[in-house]
Amino acid sequence: MRIPGVQPICFAFGVLSFAGTAAATGYELREQSAVGQGVSFAGAAARNDDPSMIFFNPAAMASLPGMQGAIVGSGIFPAGEATSGTATRNAALGGSRINGTLGGDIALDAFVPATYATVELAPAWRFGLGITAPWGLVTKSPAESIARYHALTSSLRTVNITPALSWQVLPNLALGAGLQIQYASARLSSGIDFGAIGATQGLAGFVPGTRDGRSTASGTDTALGFQLGAQWEPLIGTRLGLAFRSAVFHEVTGDATFEGVPFPLSLSPSFANTGARSKLVTPETLHLGLSQRIDSRWTLLAGLEWTNWSRFRELVVAFDNGRAPSVTEEKWRDSVFLSIGGEYRWSEALTLRAGFAYDQTPVREADRTPRIPDNDRYWLSVGASYQIHRNVTLSAAYTHIFVDDATVTLRDPGPNNTNLFRGNLDATYRASVDILTAQLRFAF
Repeated sequence: MRIPGVQPICFAFGVLSFAGTAAATGYELREQSAVGQGVSFAGAAARNDDPSMIFFNPAAMASLPGMQGAIVGSGIFPAGEATSGTATRNAALGGSRINGTLGGDIALDAFVPATYATVELAPAWRFGLGITAPWGLVTKSPAESIARYHALTSSLRTVNITPALSWQVLPNLALGAGLQIQYASARLSSGIDFGAIGATQGLAGFVPGTRDGRSTASGTDTALGFQLGAQWEPLIGTRLGLAFRSAVFHEVTGDATFEGVPFPLSLSPSFANTGARSKLVTPETLHLGLSQRIDSRWTLLAGLEWTNWSRFRELVVAFDNGRAPSVTEEKWRDSVFLSIGGEYRWSEALTLRAGFAYDQTPVREADRTPRIPDNDRYWLSVGASYQIHRNVTLSAAYTHIFVDDATVTLRDPGPNNTNLFRGNLDATYRASVDILTAQLRFAF
């Protein structure tokens, strides 16, 4: 039995890279340091005063004496829901309304940990290790959502293990390099309108919207990348930082399964469980930072980060059973993250921070999906560090992120297309994010 226009994994595996994040545009997570977050990560590539800064620039540890470590935990509390929306089936299926709810809050709370350690090998050399989760998080729509045929659950989790080395080349110049060992795990699901599929085959008792099922795909991979960085102090009190994080290219392999497939559609190879593979790229970033000491108490910080999202032009999914690959155009664009902030040293033990950032979305409006109803974001952050012991410093930060309303406009192209049966979707999403981060730093 052949089901026209249906390639099974396109319903589930075909948007693997769209697992999303609740705290930053695309699927990037910057929440790796309470010290950095307190100023909205302004000047992060130019800082050399905390072990957590090696996430942003491996040259940052060149000025850290002895042995140091940091433990970081971020609680991310997003809110994202459709404020309005309608969905209809393709005209070839009668153009009927897709019944359901707007979906409620699709963004799930998350905890993002990170840990760092640095050691002085020699006067000019430092070794460091960072364990972080730089990409991911989860969005989830209920089974009755009007967007269910486009997206139900989307989950991407990563773990980076990054050994790094820094060299103090000159008194005012430090270089650094690190290796990224990155593990990625993805899982996502979508609803399938088996009633509509059966109706197109003339099967008795099949009516659009009456026999929903679900497709689920999951996969994992481990791949390598690298980091490079430099910090230069042209004048006393002025430090510039430049850091590059390479892309990591994953070949995610896993399984695709289908639930609720009614007879006789269950006899079709289109809905047989199979293995599948999809490429996932965590893109390269280039980060420029400035730290300018004004006086003994005030420091001004500024940063610019560029992310190469434009390499994500299309997603190609290959199937283990020999089926022709599924190709989905994505057309993401490069984005920038602009930040400015300041620190005030209240006393020898207490430092206060505040910052603002503009976070540009890589998602074009024409290509936005309910998996990531993303738009431009604006960060407001405050933070503080307090030295509770001569070897122990406690830092904390709070950020509220304002997100522009996002419009999703998707069209079902009709017969002989892999998106047939998903339907047309028009929806407007409203979102915001709150982030609380705490950090303990140890120095020996």
